[in-house]
Amino acid sequence: MLGIERTRRASLWQLFGFLLGASLSSIAPAAAKVPTGVFLWFPERGVVPSSADCDALVRFTRPSREKAEAWLWGRAPFGSDVEFYLFLDQSRMEPTYAAEGDYDAGTLRFGETRGDEILFELVPDDHPTVTIEGTIVAPADSSVITVILRNVPSSNGAADRVSYFCRFEDDSEA
Repeated sequence: MLGIERTRRASLWQLFGFLLGASLSSIAPAAAKVPTGVFLWFPERGVVPSSADCDALVRFTRPSREKAEAWLWGRAPFGSDVEFYLFLDQSRMEPTYAAEGDYDAGTLRFGETRGDEILFELVPDDHPTVTIEGTIVAPADSSVITVILRNVPSSNGAADRVSYFCRFEDDSEA
């Protein structure tokens, strides 16, 4: 009888441990991977793109790292439409559309991750005393990457900026 009671208690503790571990893992931030590389800007205003939308844009535009770097350095590739790109690595955000005095390009510090969302702070090159908080939403099973910059100063007051980008495969060498 004592052995059965001990076995029940051990089973209850194992069940409690399993449930506690499952609960903690669901509320603890996941270690999402920061998307790095070059991404194609999705140009349609007011539209939240789907993966199919991004895939269609990539097929139409045929982006490459080489073309993106040409746009970054102000050399529009011959015969191409206007394309904008986002260069993103572990410490820097550099869009090809940022103008002098803008808040989009600068040094990144990544913070907490929750599922597909990665929090960051951006210190713009042209405003080194300002820190812009933001979020990158990058589901692994989607071609879409969303970049949200919060409370960006402007002449109309601070506002959030939401931009969408498309992942693409690049077989070219640059």
